[in-house]
Amino acid sequence: MRPGTGIDLDLTPSSSLEWLETNGLGDYAQGTATGANTRRYHGLLVANLPHMDRHVLLSTVEDWLCIDTESIPLSSRYHPGCVYPQGQNHLKSWQASPCPAFVYEVAGLRVTRRIALVHGSHTVLIRYTVEATSESEGALLSGSELMLRVTPLLAFRRYHDLTHANMDLHVKTFPIRAGFKIQPYNALPPIYIRSEGLFDFLPSPEWINTVEYPVERERGFDYQEDLFSPGLFEIHVMPGDDIILSASLDEQFGMAASGIPEDLHTLWDAEMARRSVPQETGKRKAKNAGPLCSFLAAQSEDFLMKTPGGRSLLLAGYPWFGSWGRDTLIALPGTTFLAGRLDEGLAILRTIALNACDGLIPNTFDGDGQPRGFNSVDASLWFAWDCQLMLKVLSKDPERTQEFLDLCAPTLYSIIAAYRAGRVPFTRVATSGLLEVGTPSTQLTWMDAQVNGRPVTPRNGFPVEIQALWYNTLAFAHSLAKKREDPDPCTSRELKALRAAFAAHFTLPDGSLCDVWRAPEDGVPDTSLRPNQLLAVSMPEPIAPKSSWKAIVDLVGKKLLTPFGLRTLSPDDPAFCPVYAGGPAQRDGAYHQGTVWPWLLGPYTDALLKAEQVDENGEKEKSRRKPSRAVKQLLETITPLVTTHLREAGVGHMSEIFSATAPYAPDGTTAQAWSEAEVYRMLLALRAADRETYENWEKTLPSFS
Repeated sequence: MRPGTGIDLDLTPSSSLEWLETNGLGDYAQGTATGANTRRYHGLLVANLPHMDRHVLLSTVEDWLCIDTESIPLSSRYHPGCVYPQGQNHLKSWQASPCPAFVYEVAGLRVTRRIALVHGSHTVLIRYTVEATSESEGALLSGSELMLRVTPLLAFRRYHDLTHANMDLHVKTFPIRAGFKIQPYNALPPIYIRSEGLFDFLPSPEWINTVEYPVERERGFDYQEDLFSPGLFEIHVMPGDDIILSASLDEQFGMAASGIPEDLHTLWDAEMARRSVPQETGKRKAKNAGPLCSFLAAQSEDFLMKTPGGRSLLLAGYPWFGSWGRDTLIALPGTTFLAGRLDEGLAILRTIALNACDGLIPNTFDGDGQPRGFNSVDASLWFAWDCQLMLKVLSKDPERTQEFLDLCAPTLYSIIAAYRAGRVPFTRVATSGLLEVGTPSTQLTWMDAQVNGRPVTPRNGFPVEIQALWYNTLAFAHSLAKKREDPDPCTSRELKALRAAFAAHFTLPDGSLCDVWRAPEDGVPDTSLRPNQLLAVSMPEPIAPKSSWKAIVDLVGKKLLTPFGLRTLSPDDPAFCPVYAGGPAQRDGAYHQGTVWPWLLGPYTDALLKAEQVDENGEKEKSRRKPSRAVKQLLETITPLVTTHLREAGVGHMSEIFSATAPYAPDGTTAQAWSEAEVYRMLLALRAADRETYENWEKTLPSFS
């Protein structure tokens, strides 16, 4: 986490608070503020392995402070009916920045354990500092023998799975300079674990049985596994000592060319220095946008990665999501080029464009950056939106603009051709020009949850946001072709007819839009109040009639807006689910049936600011007043999201979803890219709309600088 923000000060250590470390390679480390893992996804080194996706390699360490003959636990684990060891009893404080730090006080000593991944290296550093709590305590301990006993606990399994004691694991350790090497399974790489200081490593292989993960149990999944201990370090210490252990997939990490171990403190200091200021690319954009936006821009670096082959990807969320086409394109502006990372944004768009197949953008990418699946109906259409926003950023750089157009224009035209040719699964262009998608048994839009193989929110027919994305793509391609003197993929007459067909089919008596229109022979239109209709207003080329903009925004704001995002279904609907909880079926059943999603604040803000520019008849407002009231109300509404929430769940990050009613409990991933990116983009838009109102509001927030 970016240091110096203060948002993690005075937080009471709790297993509900989670920290996150990343390294830009797709690896991560994650755990709780008590030090006890509560999810199968938690671990100190969860590595993105070539051709194999992420694996939890080093799950945790068991560490004890030994004073003469007394052993005092620092770490904690869950086992059936108990916590063992009970290091949480000695944990006095915890903080997340600039890296997770656990402070223990026992017998006149203060022991601090810090954890950091090294950027660009498959390596975790674990740093212990030992101090006397006072001079008098130090004097009393001067004749005592002090030792840290540290036992690495290995999982070596896919991060979605669990492991159990087995006879296939290779228990033998091999001595290396300042530590040992072990390769538990032939198919996985060896890990090299080293320690500083005066130590003995005692090989003593054993399985630690029935480790439990309480959150997995709550979520209705298997929750027990066995971890393997290859042996333990006995590190001799005294007050004032500062010892670093490293666990790495790189045999040469921490070793000089001469073969002599390097000072790990130098490597630690270099990593902390890298974190001490936002990356230069981020500073250029974020520095003038205020401390909150600067903080969010710095944090979003966690979602960027380079594959083993050097491809640039954006990860959808931690701890369990990889790279998704739709998520990437929605999160990309607020994570990269609007946050000052122009080169990263261009690189990711290039990866996406070059991996398009017959005009289709991949639904997912694996850990190597290879496309996996082309079964999303909307991912390809979000590409146009990214290109539109990118061109605004590039507007003052003609050379790069031309280079970008040469990349995106052919991809854009091929996307349109793919839809018209019927190459997009379960999708066809109707005679009206609108897009019909799916069957009653498919789930092809972002509302894709299933229970027992059936969609929870059937969106077959003509989903409103698909029409909005389709029209925006066509209108953008039309203007692009005109500028470049390319063949026109969609004429002005076709666009006008498309707008007319949309208005005729989708407009409801109250001025809002139905969620899914269906022809009479295909069933009843779905008039459920959902946030999807916002895209018909929010897109750069909006398909909704201007006369409906205010009605759409007002109704969505009244029924769906919450302090943490937008509900996915009106509370007035009989199918509304107020709480996201229970096992997989219960949670999937609530996923888009009311559950709040922060990312929707981006489209809501775009639509709100557009609606402020027109009157109820869709005519342009004659007075050029600032939308001060609307900006102020929205900022005040979402204040808990950027204050309270950044101090809970995944500290410093934003969750994927929230329950639909107070207290709006966070859930899903603890760090979700499109949540943070779209909130960041929302804040930039509100600041641009009324800077004075925004800055007055920001002064009321806790310090982010």
